[in-house]
Amino acid sequence: MSAADNSGEPAALYSEENGCATVTFNRPAQLNAMSAELVTALHAALDQAEASSSVKQVVFRANGKAFSAGLDLSAIDTETDGDVMLRLVRIEQLLQRVRHASVATVACVHGACYGAAADLVLACRTRIASGDAKFLMPGMRFGIILGTRRLRDTLGEQAAYQLLDRRTPFTVPQALATGFITESAGAEDWPKVVGRALQNISAFSGSAYALRVASLTPDTREADMHALVTSIAAGSIKERLRNYVESVKAERAQRSAR
Repeated sequence: MSAADNSGEPAALYSEENGCATVTFNRPAQLNAMSAELVTALHAALDQAEASSSVKQVVFRANGKAFSAGLDLSAIDTETDGDVMLRLVRIEQLLQRVRHASVATVACVHGACYGAAADLVLACRTRIASGDAKFLMPGMRFGIILGTRRLRDTLGEQAAYQLLDRRTPFTVPQALATGFITESAGAEDWPKVVGRALQNISAFSGSAYALRVASLTPDTREADMHALVTSIAAGSIKERLRNYVESVKAERAQRSAR
């Protein structure tokens, strides 16, 4: 990938084998938090997969002990509101590309999977999680409408409310019960599940699969982007993110004091 983090390592890795493209988050020291560089690298990976005539499936996974801690806030003090808005818009564009991809998409999740990373997982057709995975979608707490309509369309209204109302992470059994993930499997079994998903799509021609996606997946891209930008523009997004971080720290301190 062309985008690298401060260590000089690629923010994401890309490989192809037997019709399957694997995209690996590669910021383990930062818990694969979604920096501008990582978002750029993920877009580049999709560009590469789309340009390959042999790719029928894209798999997302991560190096390190977590899938992703969500939005990277490490540089928030040096970023402008415009910088943060651009990063969130680019994330929404990424989610839309995955959601409406004309190839099969698979997420293999372990450890923490928070915020925009959880939205990326939800955008995939096959969503696998190991037993240690945990999920959280806190965007509403700082006033961001990211992936909300996709959550409702995938899980239904009640389950969407249930997950968005949570202030603590939900576990794999809860994710299975709501349909947030489609299967629980240890990392050692991921190749088998990924291979099965690839075998399933092999029954379709590329054009037939693309038509199936277009027919079954509600196209709310324009409305989703409008909702995101409107929510970001409602006051300083930097200040809202700072306040959210401080509130999380305060909650942790209260729990530790009990």
